[in-house]
Amino acid sequence: MTLVNRARLFVLGVACLIAGSAWAAPPGRVPPQNPRLRMAAQTESRVRNGASATAPAPVAQDESSAPIPPVPDSLEPAQEWEGFSEATESCDECCTGGFFRRGMWYGSVDYLLMRPRLSQGVAEVRRTLVSDTTVTPNTSTLTDTAVEFQFGYQSAFRAALGYRLLDCGGDIQVAYWRMTGNAQHSDGPADTVNDNPFIAGQLKNNPGNGQFLSANTGITANIFDVDFAKCLSFGGPCNPCDACFCPRWDLRWFAGARIADISRFDNNLTSDAQGNAITTGLINARFVGAGPRVGLQGRRYFGANGLLSLYAKASQALLIGDYRMSRSKITPGDSEVPTEVINQFDRFSRMVPVTDIEIGGSWQIAPYTFVSVGYFFQCWWDLGQSETVIGTNFGPLDTANILGFDGLFIRGEMLF
Repeated sequence: MTLVNRARLFVLGVACLIAGSAWAAPPGRVPPQNPRLRMAAQTESRVRNGASATAPAPVAQDESSAPIPPVPDSLEPAQEWEGFSEATESCDECCTGGFFRRGMWYGSVDYLLMRPRLSQGVAEVRRTLVSDTTVTPNTSTLTDTAVEFQFGYQSAFRAALGYRLLDCGGDIQVAYWRMTGNAQHSDGPADTVNDNPFIAGQLKNNPGNGQFLSANTGITANIFDVDFAKCLSFGGPCNPCDACFCPRWDLRWFAGARIADISRFDNNLTSDAQGNAITTGLINARFVGAGPRVGLQGRRYFGANGLLSLYAKASQALLIGDYRMSRSKITPGDSEVPTEVINQFDRFSRMVPVTDIEIGGSWQIAPYTFVSVGYFFQCWWDLGQSETVIGTNFGPLDTANILGFDGLFIRGEMLF
């Protein structure tokens, strides 16, 4: 065998050894269970069922018993290398083989199957008049029905990058959300003579007799979160003679800031039977703001190594920003009548509360790889569809003005 081939085999063997060490624990040690939890917490906080945190007196070992496998030189407590530090006699030492890294980078990507929800996303108000001449006196029933936009579930994503301070249980994370949704609605022909039906659209864009109404709306959300989090762990045996497990529970609080750019449009069009445009209504609104954000997350681990867990997370933000809206109604003209354009522009400084709730479960599929599945809810006050169709039986609708998002998520997370 040539020297070159021997060198190749040596390099290949070293690579296999390094790869295997990432998946298998050295003799006499427990593999890293939850790198997301490595921290130098006080030993007392990890004691469960009233167990003592002090080490028991040494127990004489029977010479006939099997010897304890020696600890590899690479894990001797006296040895240190860049990026690692010597651990104390706690559950962390057992979980990490006597050493733990001072920090780790991590990243995650979420696939979101979500839908927007407007508290009153009115596409039109449909009026019908029903007369009953078979009774005396005759009755006439006038009914107005608000028809909302029907948003379906659509794809979106969320991505995050952070740095986890394993020795103190904190981490810094930057996350980005991108969510979009749209919906359409059409109705007609209108019967303005008998009110059967009479159709009222936004911006008083009402189709005439025999005409049709088409409406469409869309929402786009770009959200940035920057948070610092700290973790407290509870439960799990810490006695040096016990098998070492990671905590049964952890409680994570976080504080930071949120920046958001939320835009919305709501357009409608009246047309004749041939599809020719009669009048057009255009609504555009946009909010850009930033503010503080705080939250709390609780997680429960299952199994000997805590590979499975369930968690619930909630946060509240308060954003201050600039809200702008433009409304236009355009009626095309001809050679005798000019095109008519009616505009209104609004600009306000607005404070918007935002609530997030997330529940789900996680599975550690590899030492530094996690998969999570769950459901999320997000609510933005004072950012819904504030305009309402006027001219109804009892006046405008209520003043509910909430924009919400909810849906499923599937997350892949990796530490490195």
